Amino acid sequence: MEILAFLIIGGVWAVFLLPSFFEGQRSASMKSTRSFARGNDLLASVALHSAEEVRAARAARRRRRRAVAILSTGALGSLGAAVATGSTVWLGVAIVFDILLAGFVTALLQAKAARFKTMAPVVSIDPTGAEDLSEVEVVRSIRIVEAG
Repeated sequence: MEILAFLIIGGVWAVFLLPSFFEGQRSASMKSTRSFARGNDLLASVALHSAEEVRAARAARRRRRRAVAILSTGALGSLGAAVATGSTVWLGVAIVFDILLAGFVTALLQAKAARFKTMAPVVSIDPTGAEDLSEVEVVRSIRIVEAG
């Protein structure tokens, strides 16, 4: 009887532990691939930029993350205080934190979009004079903008 109980307990443990074990083995290769890609990106950034630029970018990224964390914590904390106390003052504080967080995230997204927008030159293409081209110039990165 004890052996049967032991086998049932072992079977229940196997049902819960074996899938997570095999999933961990499957994702291990993906984790190593991601870490390899991250290492390559770091080496590429070091090769293209000086150490001071890399340190400054890392410090700016840390400051941005800290600001988002502080604003998010303030928004959630003040909302929790507003719900717990039923105070409209705390609700106003929560709304102010929400507005600040939304404005900060919007500014970050606009700065990121502006950085990528200036990378590719805009080239005007005249479809009527396309037959007159005798030489072709190779341009590495072109952003095509619809005219009309």
